[in-house]
Amino acid sequence: MKFFLLIGGVCGFLLAFGGGLAAGNEIMIALRDGAIGCMVGALLMKGFSAVFVMSVNGLAASRAKERLQRSEASSH
Repeated sequence: MKFFLLIGGVCGFLLAFGGGLAAGNEIMIALRDGAIGCMVGALLMKGFSAVFVMSVNGLAASRAKERLQRSEASSH
């Protein structure tokens, strides 16, 4: 989970900071925007990774349930 949080923060910072510099903002304004982008990116990535992990766990559980039902049906 920390990995996704860090990746989201770095990506958010780089996008906001680079965008601020490309728009011609002063360095302090670009750094402020980068800090805000870091927080937003980290929180978004944390939420997306939680949804992804829940969906993978649900898929694994449903496949295990199907496999168990098939094995019970073939043994009878």
